Amino acid sequence: MAYTAYVVIGLILATILGALGQNISYDLNERFPAIDLTKAISSVTFISVGLFIIIPISLFIFMKNEKTFLIVSVIACVLIGLPISIWSLFVWLMWMG
Repeated sequence: MAYTAYVVIGLILATILGALGQNISYDLNERFPAIDLTKAISSVTFISVGLFIIIPISLFIFMKNEKTFLIVSVIACVLIGLPISIWSLFVWLMWMG
């Protein structure tokens, strides 16, 4: 049960950070003017991509017994994470000029 919550919450958080990274960066800069926009978008983008990478790796390390849950979770991470990560990296590259 805890692993299911970990996967679902991690995927939701990574998807929100990846899809709305630009808006989150503007909000961070608005609330904390000392944070540069490029640093904010870099942080949000790499946290999102990192979550999509860390979730399957940590499941593989800790879930040796339940192979079906592991396979379904990895497939979900790839199907959701690949397009979101490509999009967020594209936005990040456009910001970097």
